[in-house]
Formats: sequence, structure tokens, C-alpha cells
Amino acid sequence: MAGYVDMHSHVVFGVDDGAESLAHAVELVTAARDAGTRLLVATPHVVPPYLDWNASAQRLDRIRRRFALLRDAAPAGIELRLGYEVTARPARLRADDDPARFRIEGTELVLLDGPQAVPWHGDATMERLIRRIRAEGLTPILAHPERRACWRGVPPDPGFAERMKAAGALLQVDATGLTGRDGPGVDVEARRLLQEGLIDLLGSDGHGRVSEVRVDLARAMAAEVVGEAAADRLVDGSAIGLRARP
Repeated sequence: MAGYVDMHSHVVFGVDDGAESLAHAVELVTAARDAGTRLLVATPHVVPPYLDWNASAQRLDRIRRRFALLRDAAPAGIELRLGYEVTARPARLRADDDPARFRIEGTELVLLDGPQAVPWHGDATMERLIRRIRAEGLTPILAHPERRACWRGVPPDPGFAERMKAAGALLQVDATGLTGRDGPGVDVEARRLLQEGLIDLLGSDGHGRVSEVRVDLARAMAAEVVGEAAADRLVDGSAIGLRARP
């Protein structure tokens, strides 16, 4: 395998709860490269109107400028691409809100922020947004569906992952979901989803201070559940037709 593909990280500095500075961002990218990641997608939050993590033209321009600085400063041996982590809110369903502007660079993929408790309140809109993105000819990836089991007070919702899959989303499990760091029971749900073949991708969801940008950690834990070959397919980009460069 040429290297790991990590479709979910927070390495654009100073725009959300991830990297805090350019130096910090380079440190995180370097650690990811040293752990075997060869393609890393930066996916800063788009959460209207929380902490100004919104989708205004000014903020998206700031994200693009800071990502460009990071890409210029990044070490050799790892490719960086820009995407976003989009929270499902009614504003995202408006006819004039084009989901294509949130595509992961060079793809037709859109990463959606998975189920939360507060302050997002986006779960009720999730399935509608997935279907809307599909209708636009794009492919939604739903991050950390395992959290719907019992994450931080979210009411358990049996069958959530199955419904989102049926609506047309690819499903991505977090490293922190597998470790149990997201709360008791979340790791149990993550392993169930893996065992039942519902998961398409693994992601680090790395933020730096609270979680590492290390998709290899998720791959190692997944291998304990589904075996080495299947775990490799979850991090080699094959599920999305995207390979890391040798």
C-alpha cells in the first residue's frame, strides 16, 4: 500500500477547534506523515452560526488562505487537500445553498459532521441533507456515526447508521470512537458497525490537543475487529477511488 488516506482532520490553523497556529499545524501534519499517512484532507468545521464557524464567503476565504500557507509549509512526503466538515442544519437545505462548494478538493465528496448533542442540533436534518447532496450528483461521507449510540448525552438511536447508509451516505468511523474516548458504549457501536460491514472509511478526526492526526491508530484497532486486509481497505482510499501518491 502506498500509504494511508485520512479524509478527516482539523489541521487548518485558527479556524476551528483544531490546530492553533501554523507551527502547530505543521507539527500535526508531520506526525501524520511519519505515521504513514500520504494523503491528508483538512476538513475545518462549517457550523452556522456556532463560534463563527459559519459558511460566509469571508470565512471560507480565510480558510483557503490559511490552508495555502499550511500546504506551502508542509513537509515533503504527504499530500494535503482542502475540504470541510459540514453540519446538517436547515440552512444547508436551501435551494440557493450549493453543496458543491464544500467538496473535498479534486473529488465529488462532501464530509458531513456526524451526530452531536449540543450546540449543533443537526441530527433531524441529516437524512434530508444526505439525500440533497446525492441529488446534486455528489457523494456524502458521514463522520463518526458510532456517536449516535451514547455520545455525551445524545439519546440512543438504534438503526441510525443503517438509515444514513440507506439514504446514500458512506460511513466513516473515528479513531476516538474505537478507543472509547468519545464515551462509554461508543466503542462498542463502532465495532458493531465494522463487524456488520457498514463502515467504508476510517478517519483520524485529529484536532491536535484532544486527538491525534493519526489514522494508523484507527486502522490498527479496526484490524482487531475485521482483520488486516479489510482494515487496509478502510484507509487506502479504495472506497472513494482516491489513492495516495507513492
